Amino acid sequence: MSIVNFKVNGNEMNMPKALDSTEALGVDAGLTHKEVIRLRLLAEELFGLIRGIAGEVEADYTAKQDQKSFELSLEADVDLDRDMRRQFLSVSTSGRNESARGFMGKIRDMISAVALYDKDQALLESLSSFDLMGMVTTNNYSAAQAVYNWSMLKYRQEIEKTESYREHWDELEKSIVASIADEVKVTIIGTKATVTIYKSF
Repeated sequence: MSIVNFKVNGNEMNMPKALDSTEALGVDAGLTHKEVIRLRLLAEELFGLIRGIAGEVEADYTAKQDQKSFELSLEADVDLDRDMRRQFLSVSTSGRNESARGFMGKIRDMISAVALYDKDQALLESLSSFDLMGMVTTNNYSAAQAVYNWSMLKYRQEIEKTESYREHWDELEKSIVASIADEVKVTIIGTKATVTIYKSF
């Protein structure tokens, strides 16, 4: 197994190096040129998440390669400051989130919503106006915190049961990540969010 690690942020610190190193993992694994490009696209989409979550948030990026299977992971402490909280609250109370365009936009806003709620219990009712895409909450009593988990595969299964199935499915089909990745998982504990993309070639 090969692993690369980088500190990245919304100002693209180390992002070019991280992308080149991720590509190199693909080349070393014997991927075709087209497959290497797809791997790079997944990393680029992952980096796009932190540009809109919490300003200049710093995140840990890890790419793991085992033969032709890859895990691309981004972990960040999403601590919303006062201005971000005010902006997000105005969106949540209106019940309309115009910034949540596309699949990855919804994941970004899902993370922001949960981070905001975790810091302010009074926003529970406001949070319910967001589409959290079927995120599951489990209580972590030892840490006195809720643990939030989300899976793209489970989300696909859930939307098949809804009346708005076609609308959600079209959104998935238009997404680079949803059309290329085998799975995407999100875990949030407090303000710590981890997004992992899985892909085997």
